Amino acid sequence: MQRRRARILSEARRLITGRGYEALNTRALAKAAEVSAPTLYNLIGSKDEILQALELEAIEQIEARLSKVAGDEPLAMAEAIVHESAALFAEDESYYRAAVVAGERRAGGASHAEGGLVGQRAVDMAAKACRAATAAGLLRGNVGVGVLSQQMYQCYLTPFRDWGYGEIDLAEFKRRVLRGFYLLLAADAVEEFRSVLLAKLK
Repeated sequence: MQRRRARILSEARRLITGRGYEALNTRALAKAAEVSAPTLYNLIGSKDEILQALELEAIEQIEARLSKVAGDEPLAMAEAIVHESAALFAEDESYYRAAVVAGERRAGGASHAEGGLVGQRAVDMAAKACRAATAAGLLRGNVGVGVLSQQMYQCYLTPFRDWGYGEIDLAEFKRRVLRGFYLLLAADAVEEFRSVLLAKLK
């Protein structure tokens, strides 16, 4: 079952990359994955659920990368979110760009990751870095971790969308997200940490 599910998702990625969101329909996907339509529905579900599964797969890959590289240093944790997601996207830019567009269309024009489980998982990654910074005495605590992590997520979404639509490259995506992170954290940082963040901005 797991092998067939993986094959379905792999074929969904191939269809989106090669022919765009419109090419992804359950009948074509079942044929490409060499499974019956009922099997596809039983293993994953509708087209919408297939796209959600692909989004979750990407989030899980980023989380796995973070667990290997981020360590316990708060700023490194926040920066790793950006660097590791960009590294993942670089491995297959055509697919991930197509996935951004597909996700937005699925959500009716809103950013595909703004709500639901994918969005919450992304916020949780930012919250972990914010909690570590608070525990280390780098943040004053005047702004709650929930607010900071939600805003960090928002700092990520707009450059992510711009990259997905081909308006910026991955280097600019990283610059914009990191700039947003540094400015946001500086708003609640103790003076010494604020100096570090401002130096990074320069």
